[in-house]
This record gives sequence, C-alpha cells and structure tokens, in this order.
Amino acid sequence: MEIVENFDEAGRFTGKLFSKIGNLIILIILSIIPIVNFIVVGYLGRIIREGRKISEPPIVSDYGKLFFEGLKIIVAVIVYALIPIILLSISLLMFAPLESWEMGQIFSPGILFRGFLFVPVILAIILLFAFMIVGVIAVGNMIKTNNFMKIFAFSENWSIINRIGFVKYLIWLVLVFIISLIGAAISGALWIIGAIIDLIIGVFVARSLGSILDEVIGTAEGVQPEKVLPPPPPF
Repeated sequence: MEIVENFDEAGRFTGKLFSKIGNLIILIILSIIPIVNFIVVGYLGRIIREGRKISEPPIVSDYGKLFFEGLKIIVAVIVYALIPIILLSISLLMFAPLESWEMGQIFSPGILFRGFLFVPVILAIILLFAFMIVGVIAVGNMIKTNNFMKIFAFSENWSIINRIGFVKYLIWLVLVFIISLIGAAISGALWIIGAIIDLIIGVFVARSLGSILDEVIGTAEGVQPEKVLPPPPPF
C-alpha cells in the first residue's frame, strides 16, 4: 500500500470516530485528564495492534488494561527520547536565565530559542527525529508482539524498516511529524478543540502505522507466518 492509499484509508477509518458520539465523548474526557489519559494512549496502541482486523475505531473497554498498555508505550517512547531530553535539559540548566525558571516560561518558544539555546534546541530536535526513525517502529513492534523487549531488538526493527522501504518510511514519518506539529500548535492555543484534534490525529497515525506494520509483520501475533514446506512426493 502506497502512502497516499494508506493515508486515505486511515482518514476514512478515523472519520468513523464520529459515528459513535458516546464513545468519542468518553475518549475526549479521558484525554484531557492527566495520568488518566494513559488510557487513551493504550487505546491507540490497541488500534495499532488490531491493525486491519478492525474496520472502525473500537469501543473503549477494559480501562485498567488500556491504562497499563498506555503506561508501557509511554515508557518505551521515553527510552528513545531520553538522550534528546537530557541534552535539552542540560542546555536549559546552562543557558536559561534564572528568572525564567517557571513552568509557564521555561518551555515557551521565546525562551527555548533565545541566544545560546538555539543551537542545542535544534540539535535536540534533530536527535529526537533521528532516534524516532527506529523508535516508532520499535514501539510498533512492541505493541504488535506484546513484548516490551522488542524496543531493544535493533536489528529486527531495522529489518522491518527495510521491508517497508527506507525512503517510503522516511517520507511517511516526516508527514506524520508535520501533522503532529500542526496538531500540537492548535492544542496549545485551543484547549478542548485541541484535545479533539489530538485524539483525531492520534487515531489517524495509529491506524496508519498499524496498517503499515500489517504489511510486513502480520496481524495475528505480530510476526510473519512461518513458511510451510509442501509434503514430500509419494513414492
């Protein structure tokens, strides 16, 4: 499946969120509550795992299971984002003025791109994107196989990228990154509307990634089916 076809199918899948308004409202409420929103992350993980076995967003259920699934996904993402986060934190400690050490100021664009911070911030963003080239597939592989250690299976995850096609995957990742940045910008300006947009983008990306992974590692167990040799000819 080409990227245009993938996005088109993911868009139609995501549009079905609005066919079950009650389910959508529950997801929106869960997504705006800190910590509780791990359930929504787990829900997105369920969409990735199910892949093309489902034709529409599932009804939210098994909240406890979704919460721990979401927690596992967040930990996996942090593992891959850790070095860029450390670099950015060190840069803030070294170069941010002390009067800026308030949560409302320290993470503002004006502070992050002030003076000497410009270079390490750009470097942190580049490093984050570089780590996520493997990280996104690693997390997807972990979800598909229900095996946390798959995030460290670097050779296997790189093999999955090669089966997708490195250039195709890189284009997909850049497009998803741009879509996510647009969503983040809207979320920062509009709270409730931003939460709805974040949810829509999350479902869209989850479906898109799940479909891509289905093509290369299967849907049932997260692995490709073993080849069955034909029986020997009768004597």
